[in-house]
Amino acid sequence: MAGLAVCIGLALLRLPPAWERYRQAASVAGAVALAVVAAVGLRVAAGQLPDFNVYAAVLFTAILVGLETDAPRNASARTIESLTRAPWPFAVAAAGAVIAIFVVLWLTTAPGSSEVAALVVTVAGMAGIKLLAVGGTQRSLAGLDSETRRGHVYATLGRRLGVARDVTSVAAAVLEACREIFPATSTGMVLINDPADGLLKSPGAFLSAGGVGSEKHAYELAPGEGLGGAAFVAEHAEVWPTTLSASMAQASLRETNRVRLRRSKLGFIRSAIGAPLRIDGSTIGAILLTSERQENAWDEADAPIIEALADEAARAIERARRHEDEMGRAQLDAVTGMPMRPQLLAVIDKELARASRREGTLALIMADIDGFGELNDRWGHDAGNQLLETFAGVLRSILRREDSAARFGSDEFVCVLPGADRDQAGAVAARIQQRFTADTAAEQGVGRSGATASAGIAVYPADSLEVGGLLEAASHELATAKASHELTGRSRLRRRVRDAAQG
Repeated sequence: MAGLAVCIGLALLRLPPAWERYRQAASVAGAVALAVVAAVGLRVAAGQLPDFNVYAAVLFTAILVGLETDAPRNASARTIESLTRAPWPFAVAAAGAVIAIFVVLWLTTAPGSSEVAALVVTVAGMAGIKLLAVGGTQRSLAGLDSETRRGHVYATLGRRLGVARDVTSVAAAVLEACREIFPATSTGMVLINDPADGLLKSPGAFLSAGGVGSEKHAYELAPGEGLGGAAFVAEHAEVWPTTLSASMAQASLRETNRVRLRRSKLGFIRSAIGAPLRIDGSTIGAILLTSERQENAWDEADAPIIEALADEAARAIERARRHEDEMGRAQLDAVTGMPMRPQLLAVIDKELARASRREGTLALIMADIDGFGELNDRWGHDAGNQLLETFAGVLRSILRREDSAARFGSDEFVCVLPGADRDQAGAVAARIQQRFTADTAAEQGVGRSGATASAGIAVYPADSLEVGGLLEAASHELATAKASHELTGRSRLRRRVRDAAQG
């Protein structure tokens, strides 16, 4: 019997890979065969064992505990998770067979009504020990499976992130990792909270059936609004396994977002999963994945996985934010303290995307100081820098909080006015020119220079749909204004001087 147990154990340990699928069946057959041999051996030796019952109980308990009820080693993570929730049916039947053999052995070897109660207690104890062993195995496998999947998340996200440094690239890498980790995903988005208005906005990356690309119908969600807003305010990952549950969460969408959803022509959401993006205890956004192909694409077992992914994504996004801030500070103009051309182009591109989503307008004002080269040569570089600083101060005092401005050339500045039309932009340009003329006249160092400013305007979508086209249109209008002396501040100043002399 001992030799048979050793042989069965060695066979299971050295089972060839091609036979790995039959491990469960081999374990069951071996346990039943061992139980039969043990029963025969104990039956023969019953008269010579003073504590026969104890020997039999211990031996059959060992056989029962050794009966393998785990999933095959080559099963996928999902298969392991499902199969280890309970022993396989034929494994349970084999355990019952071992117990039945033990009961027959007991009754035929130690008959008597007094032994029945002891038999019941012994069988219950054996079953309890087996259940404890199975439970421990399930917990161990579940923990191993969870750690394996977490490791897969970290490895996949790290590979996808690569050298991504800006927030948009990081969001795109996160969504690519989501598609690889959760193949059932149809669409996905990363939403980041904007402190300016408290809304959740996408950094410009969206996952669809065609892969990750820039989005054209992005939401701007309030916390708690829709699936994305619900994921943001949740303390842990949220799973919406069915069409009904997802639809109920989407019922809180505002009408503007419902219109965007219809225009996006996305499929019907059959299931979804989301998790908050947290860093140092603060929620900075959310990640949302949806499936249009099937219900129950995710379950509660997937919650720790997306939470691990969200934690790593939050750290990567925060690093990208710091990098962008550092790069922004490093690229500020040394004289005016304003952003320069690279930041300006990024801002215009972002505002164009937003204007396109909202079907709104965007105005650019390109302004410069008239005759700056001559003024600089005549009054010196210190006076020229003072003029530039004054102009930058004028822009900061006049522009709204949502507006932006940057130094675009030696004496050129570009203002970005979201939502403004041509008339509104013209009014802002006139105020800039008037304030600059008044401020330079009051400054002792440059008061006698007669410095004025000129401006050209371009508006989306009337003048162009692209960044380059808008800048070109504004530059062309600025040049035309200077050539015609109609929009230039200097021409107006000279006209006022001339009118005063004639009067």
